[in-house]
Amino acid sequence: MIYYIIGILLLFVIIYLSYRCLTLSNQLNNKNNELNSLLDSTEKKVQINQEFISSLNQELRTPLYGIMGLTNILVNEHPELESNKNLKSLKFSGDYLLTLINNVLQINVLDSEEIVPTKKPFNLKELTQNIINSFSYAIENSDNSLDLEFDPDLPETLNGNPGILSQILMNLISNALRFTRNGNVLFSVQLINKKGNLNHISFKVTHDGNEVSKEDEKSIYQEFIGIENVKKAYLGTSANSTIVKRLAKSLNGEIILQNNSHSGSEYAFVIDMETINPNDEASQTIDSGTKQRVLIVDDNKLNLLVADKILSKENFECTTIDNGFDAIELAKDNSYDIILMDINMPKLNGIGTTKRIREFDSKTPVIALTAVDVTQLNRQIIQAGLNDYILKPYDKNILLEMIQKHVRN
Repeated sequence: MIYYIIGILLLFVIIYLSYRCLTLSNQLNNKNNELNSLLDSTEKKVQINQEFISSLNQELRTPLYGIMGLTNILVNEHPELESNKNLKSLKFSGDYLLTLINNVLQINVLDSEEIVPTKKPFNLKELTQNIINSFSYAIENSDNSLDLEFDPDLPETLNGNPGILSQILMNLISNALRFTRNGNVLFSVQLINKKGNLNHISFKVTHDGNEVSKEDEKSIYQEFIGIENVKKAYLGTSANSTIVKRLAKSLNGEIILQNNSHSGSEYAFVIDMETINPNDEASQTIDSGTKQRVLIVDDNKLNLLVADKILSKENFECTTIDNGFDAIELAKDNSYDIILMDINMPKLNGIGTTKRIREFDSKTPVIALTAVDVTQLNRQIIQAGLNDYILKPYDKNILLEMIQKHVRN
């Protein structure tokens, strides 16, 4: 009899445990469905935010390109205005705004895309001097000083990514000025050692204006700083750790921070860069006696004006057009050495225009001029037959190097 009772009790226990397991399984499935739904919703919100930031970035870059381009044209055409305070203020504001816009763009793509930097020859001494010049106006009416030391043993022309390097260095110098009051900021570029054509270089920023507390030291590499600090900051923002460290990593470099509360702070960006063979560099130069024919396609009249003035002064014969359909007809009826193509145009965009040009012309180099986040367009750009791209606003020298690269190839 007792065995029957035990058997019945075990049966009830088994039934109860099975019921509980089923209930728990259903609850877990429901929770899992809720989490999946929440994950999908979050991913959609992230995607919407990224698209919004990319769109906003493009809208900001387009007028900034015009401002910076016209400022440079004014300086080139009127050298007597080079020391004009208002013009210097305008140039500084444009350079610094571009750095901030680049920071916003990097925040948008850090988690979703890998940064794959392209390399090109550039003048290191000229780049570092331009960076210092861009900050010079900001310290004219302050008690701070900003100086550059450039190691004479460093080769001036190196192979690297000047855009990303400039972004890193401007962040670091901006951060030093932010933490400096009545003091000195020294930006030194030193050759640590050289092996073959590989140069181990240190870009060091030292400042001694104020003691840097442990709290301030942390904020140097925080994601963002508090609004109260923003109000007191010299230039408004500090170097963003995620951005700067990720950009440094993309160049196989390293950020090193050293703090001494008695004498300020010192931080450095250390990187390896290759020396350019002078013969290789010379072979890339376009014969200045030969006019190169270029077709510039952009729906923005100001952008056309800036590009036309820049290239006409460099002995290019320029044709400008503001839409893709007319650009196709011009490309059919004329022979151009290179085509500069805006990507974001109404009715027929640059990608569609290039596809149609490639139906009858597979050889003429087509360079995309774009304010769009190119990490989202790489595949479309390649499939359309575009040879390369340059991000607006661009430096005149970078544009000329890009043209030289493809006209010679």
